[in-house]
Amino acid sequence: MQVNNTAIKIRKMVKKFAEALAKLEKPGLISHIGPDGDAIGSQLALNFWFRSRGIKPLLFNDDPVPDNLKWLSAQEEIRIPTEELLDRCDGILFVDGNDPFRFGKMAAYFSDTARPLYLIDHHLDPPDGFFREMLWDSDASSTAYLVYSLFVETGPEHITKEVAEALYSGILTDTGSFRFDSVTAATHFAIGSIIKHGGIKPSEIYSRIYDNKSLAEYHLLGTALKGIRLLCDGRVAVMQVTEKMLAENGCSQDDLEGFVNYPLSIHGVIASVIFYEREGRVKISLRGKSLVDLNQVARRFDGGGHFNAAGAWHPGPIEKAVNELVPLIAESLP
Repeated sequence: MQVNNTAIKIRKMVKKFAEALAKLEKPGLISHIGPDGDAIGSQLALNFWFRSRGIKPLLFNDDPVPDNLKWLSAQEEIRIPTEELLDRCDGILFVDGNDPFRFGKMAAYFSDTARPLYLIDHHLDPPDGFFREMLWDSDASSTAYLVYSLFVETGPEHITKEVAEALYSGILTDTGSFRFDSVTAATHFAIGSIIKHGGIKPSEIYSRIYDNKSLAEYHLLGTALKGIRLLCDGRVAVMQVTEKMLAENGCSQDDLEGFVNYPLSIHGVIASVIFYEREGRVKISLRGKSLVDLNQVARRFDGGGHFNAAGAWHPGPIEKAVNELVPLIAESLP
């Protein structure tokens, strides 16, 4: 009965959200900085949802689309947001994140604007009263899954090949290729439906996203793996990447995607953290095995996310960040 009640509640939320979005004539869709597959896939799928209704949104992100996802966004323009461009919108939809800080340099604009703000997201703890309407479920495997539910409610026949590629990419990447705890029977049912309606080949999408790494990236990965330190009696693995390491290997921060997951394969490790220099600060990515609430740790350092996956920032340097963050993980270890 609880499962049915939850499903009914979510469906009502999806219907109400769809009705609110349908009233917009010039929506702006913005995904979080440092966009990943779920952010870009969800943003593009929403773009197609609006277009199927004769509405052309404006798409925004402070950062460029990662190289392994450019094929997905090749036909769409994702612009750097400015006040002038945002003022053209009659509503702004936050995609795959719920804190204005995660959406770049226009955070102050979002806090002050009278334009209605909307949210579609699966991260924990959205701010109270900030959004006019939300399609939010922290138990969802990905934001792309929530976008899929929007298509189901309003017409799955609109899941074209382009839509299916975007949705599949979002769910694939945000579930760690379907290996995270967030994956349920409902996730796999959605994937089956997406494949059926869009006529896509999962192997081709997987290859486009993951099978295009350069030799330089593997050299960088080798250097990072060689520097792994095991702390907290071998239960926490720490990696670091400096700007010097990136330059020596001819790589960028985009090439670090997935690095943090490798130490989780080490016997006894239940949490992995990578620290890397970015824009004069230290970016921190955390991954775990359902035993430590990494979201709460990340929130102590201007970040957040999920129980098993989170991100944060530290003013630096890297070693200071390690010394201040790891003890907080240690406090939470079982």
